Amino acid sequence: MTNSIFDFSRFGRLLRAHWAENWRDYAWFAGVLIILDLITMAIAFSKDSSYSLFQYSGQAQWYMTGLSMSAVIFAGRYFRYLLNPGASLIALMRPASVFEKWLMAFLVISILYPLAYTLLYMIFNYPAVQMAKNMSEQLLACDNCHRDFHFFLPLLTTDMAGQGSHSAENSMKGQMIFFLLLSGTQALLAGGTAYFKRSPVLRTVLGTFLLFVISMWMGISPQLGTLAGHFGKLAVQHSAMEYALTYSLWLGLPLLLWVALFFHIKEREVA
Repeated sequence: MTNSIFDFSRFGRLLRAHWAENWRDYAWFAGVLIILDLITMAIAFSKDSSYSLFQYSGQAQWYMTGLSMSAVIFAGRYFRYLLNPGASLIALMRPASVFEKWLMAFLVISILYPLAYTLLYMIFNYPAVQMAKNMSEQLLACDNCHRDFHFFLPLLTTDMAGQGSHSAENSMKGQMIFFLLLSGTQALLAGGTAYFKRSPVLRTVLGTFLLFVISMWMGISPQLGTLAGHFGKLAVQHSAMEYALTYSLWLGLPLLLWVALFFHIKEREVA
């Protein structure tokens, strides 16, 4: 008996259909990213004699900047077919449950895209980092130079220039915060494009900016809470309630945004 909420074989067919319809667009998207990455590397090699972009901290900024900007654009384009009445009707009539369509959006936007971006980053940036390391050793060799060219991998490596376990812990915390914020932002953009029927990206951006201005005017600002416990010089002791509130905020907000996307898709199905 087929499950009306989730059926593995039906979900597999949905994924295959999505890939068949979008692989060319995804290939073009990846191609543009690769070209921009190669241009950035060429400029860095020609303009920066210290190769700071290829050192660990530069790699981390490079990776996070590229991923955040491209992932947000990718999320905003995911539901672009809803702007076309014909394509929208075909997609909404596809034999799959709302949960399966939501799950596919979550997997493609928040899981598979960052993984694909990371794979491309490793393929093209690792050789460049090794080249920069060799060139730095040959041209800028000195006893007092502290250059860290070990390769940055998100959630797997930490800054070797840092001291002690707190530095490694802070690095992991910073990366976790980054990915939580990224996932929440992706859900916000994807939800906006699924909800608004006209100029969805523009309306989502304007609405988000308006909320930001109102929150700043009211004196409301996001709090790191216990996640920032060791960012300062002194460790801060937190209560169990403070830990619960911090993780409820940073884990709950992206979750709520993804849940909202589910209901936006459901509303489109009904409409």
